[in-house]
Amino acid sequence: MLQILLLLATLIECPPSHAHYLASAPVIIQYQVWEEQPSGTRVGRLLDDLRQRGETGSLENFQVVQHGHALPVTVAARDGTVSTLGKLDREELCWGAELCELAFSILYRKGGAMHFLSVRVEVMDLNDHSPVFPSPVQEAEISETALLRMRIPLDHAVDPDAGPNGLQTYSLSSNEHFALDVRTSGGTKKAELVVIKELDRELQSSLELILTAWDKGNPPKSGSTKVIVTILDSNDNSPVFEDAPSFIELAEDTIRGTFVINLHATDPDQGANGDVEYSLSKHVPVEVQRLFSIHPKTGALTLQGPLDFEEKSMYEVDIQARDLGPNAIPSHHKLLVKLRDVNDNAPRIHITWTPPDSPVATVLEGAPSETFLALVMVSDADSGANGLVRVHILNGSGPFLLKQIHGDNYMVVTNDTLDREKQMEYNLTLLAQDGGDPSLSCIKHLTVHILDENDNAPVFTKSHYRSVFKENNIPGFHFLTVEAHDVDLDFSGRVSFSIRESNELGTQTAFFSVHPTSGAVTVQQSLDYEKSRTYSFIVEAVDQGYPPMTSSATVLVEIQDANDNYPVIHEPLPKKGVAMLSVPVNVEEGEIVTELGDKALESSIHKPKNSSSHNNPEGFLATTIQASDPDSGLNGRLHFRITDGNPSNIFFLDKTTGQLYVNTSNATELIGRTFKLGIAVSDMGTPVLITTTTLEVTFINFRDHFKNLSQDNQAQYSFTMLLAICLGSTCLLLLLAVVLAKTFCHPNKRDNHAYNCRQAESTYTRHPRRPQKHIHKTDIQLVPVLRGQKETPPEDEAEALSSTSPLMEKPLPQCQFNLTPTLARMAQNQAYSEMDGNPPLTPSKTLRKPGSIEWNGTLPYNPSTPYRTLHKTRNSSSSSFTNSQVGTLRCHRNEVNSTTMDPSQSMASVHSNQATLWRPKTTERRGRMEEYDHKQILRKLVRLSMAAFEHNSSIELSSASPEVQLYCGTGPYL
Repeated sequence: MLQILLLLATLIECPPSHAHYLASAPVIIQYQVWEEQPSGTRVGRLLDDLRQRGETGSLENFQVVQHGHALPVTVAARDGTVSTLGKLDREELCWGAELCELAFSILYRKGGAMHFLSVRVEVMDLNDHSPVFPSPVQEAEISETALLRMRIPLDHAVDPDAGPNGLQTYSLSSNEHFALDVRTSGGTKKAELVVIKELDRELQSSLELILTAWDKGNPPKSGSTKVIVTILDSNDNSPVFEDAPSFIELAEDTIRGTFVINLHATDPDQGANGDVEYSLSKHVPVEVQRLFSIHPKTGALTLQGPLDFEEKSMYEVDIQARDLGPNAIPSHHKLLVKLRDVNDNAPRIHITWTPPDSPVATVLEGAPSETFLALVMVSDADSGANGLVRVHILNGSGPFLLKQIHGDNYMVVTNDTLDREKQMEYNLTLLAQDGGDPSLSCIKHLTVHILDENDNAPVFTKSHYRSVFKENNIPGFHFLTVEAHDVDLDFSGRVSFSIRESNELGTQTAFFSVHPTSGAVTVQQSLDYEKSRTYSFIVEAVDQGYPPMTSSATVLVEIQDANDNYPVIHEPLPKKGVAMLSVPVNVEEGEIVTELGDKALESSIHKPKNSSSHNNPEGFLATTIQASDPDSGLNGRLHFRITDGNPSNIFFLDKTTGQLYVNTSNATELIGRTFKLGIAVSDMGTPVLITTTTLEVTFINFRDHFKNLSQDNQAQYSFTMLLAICLGSTCLLLLLAVVLAKTFCHPNKRDNHAYNCRQAESTYTRHPRRPQKHIHKTDIQLVPVLRGQKETPPEDEAEALSSTSPLMEKPLPQCQFNLTPTLARMAQNQAYSEMDGNPPLTPSKTLRKPGSIEWNGTLPYNPSTPYRTLHKTRNSSSSSFTNSQVGTLRCHRNEVNSTTMDPSQSMASVHSNQATLWRPKTTERRGRMEEYDHKQILRKLVRLSMAAFEHNSSIELSSASPEVQLYCGTGPYL
């Protein structure tokens, strides 16, 4: 208990100092609590007090720094709540101390860094104890001849309470001979009897007094003892101490049996009354009686027990001397023994780290400089220079630094960055030395484990892996194992493998898989060398730390070719195992004619020369057998040979090129003959793969072959031409649908608009493409055609206009008309409809002219005919078809067709029921007839015009326009 008190006193009396780690003095938080409170009583909350002091941020992980002894309080790690562990007894914690204060240190984390504060809990005293004397009765003797003011010491009372609740004073029952004197010695109040009136044994031989000890508590408490004073018969003299010092000083390391002092007292009486005996007073405390002894004859005071300055620095020894006569009166001498401190206590080092349950101190690798590691507290029970301690870390302990917080509190921090992969553990050696002479020291070892953090990515043994295996592997074939290592620990060093999905190398990652832990790379399906010869993908290794770190390696897979493909014969192409070959022979020269290209025409025919080499005989090249093998190397190198059907060796097949020669000097004799040759094409792989076919070679006449070839060319169309025809038909159907929709949606607008050439000219004066000259009435010839149902005016109101009508003022020039295919078909259908579905009398002829369009002769032309009338069928579909098609007539004076149509054929193609224009019979009806012409006839006729202009002029008429469009050389005119 005394050691605890001294340690607390040392902590309390530590001189304040400024911390080097903190910018200001350390935080000291003080609390008070009454003693005798039940267990779990809340003393205070550190989090709230720190907030009141302006601390911000996260405050957590409160931890008590151990001082080598158990504390009667506990501190919550979450918020720093200080509470009692049990019922506090101040007298037990701080016996004899005026101030009972529990001092301890706290570590807490603020924003990831460790901080330090001091907490002092004062245990306040309750008046729960009364003063108590050692014995309820104590006895004292005094001679009747005792002088006035003589003092008789009494036993003192003890009150464990402190302050006002402790022992304050004494009181004595009333009497006429003794008074009470209270004196303080060594912090203890003691009572003494003082003679104030002479004693007479004959009158009163003894006195009984009551001595009471009092405190000043609320309410005050007391304790008493009975004092029996015996008055002895007169003994003339009492011993007297000579030259006895009042105090002496002893070193605390004085050994047992050491002579302390020799006291001497004399008595002038004779005989036994003059003989002096020495002893310790019976009022001396037990601890003093245990430490010291005095020789009864010589008065030599010796030390018989160990001294400890740190336990008690001063003792009061009460020595008495009395003679051996009857009714002896003893004499007393108080000797104060002071202890001198010596450096007999070595410094002590207390280390506290976080977390408290860890057996060693820990710190994360990569932690910044001056990261907190542990709290170091040093102490020395000695006083003065003997208790001044210096501590430091010995060199070679690692990149750590000891910083003083305040007083004897230090903090171990990092002095450089740490790398667990370089060194996993450090052993720090702390040396503490005091200032005594000789100096005492203490060595403490601190083991520091470096905690791993995920600061290293997995490392592959190779940056590029290469594997080679043959194609046609079995699915699940294991061909490679990748390895990666991570020097980190635990989950940070646990590596898993995967194939990167977004493969920038272009390989389909679904073909391959990697085991996540072993790194075994397998192929999931059979690979084909002919599809891809190499595969590249990226394998990633990722650890399971936080955050995870990744590295990658490239895997290159090369596929070796296997002879797994048979040769394929492309030309001549076999069908059901038989290939047909027709060899044309020039009968006149007896030579074989070979085609160049696919289905060549006459211009593409050439006559091969007799080719000969040192391996090939003289002969004609009949054909070249074209074959291929997708394999590579020897597996794809082909060898051609004839297996059978060549008994006379008429044919020779080049084994490398596949060229088939006919070994004859006159091929005419072979015309009409057919040979069946067995052809074998093999590769040179292992095993050898052979493709066989039967080649039927037929020799034919070259001219017959050319005729058949021409007819085939005329009758057949290529795929591109068929595709173009389909697309064109589709576009025409779409255009027809649009025109039909426009026709039915706006019929009135089109029909109610009559064509007026003068009005069209006047409204077109500002058009950029208008003609450069004015168009006169004589320049235009209108040929009306019925649209839909034909309506004829009454015969009494009009007469038919003949072909010699004045409407034709200028005959058409002689020229050739080139019609587009669409207009040609439309004209042909019009002619059919006028002839009641009968075909024209004139047979169809085809005029082929480079750059011209084919024209079927259903629309004859005669220079003597002034104009032509194109008729339509009466049904609505024919009307829609006419409106939707685009027919263009172009007149070219300079191009005259060599084929001229007969006028009779031209007139025969025109039906007798063709529509004509009617002229009014009388002058009065002319105006009404003109109105009728505009509103009725022209509204229902198709405005098709054929005009003849001057030399080098052309006109184009499009039926798709809502109005008649005339193209007169320089531009359109409406």
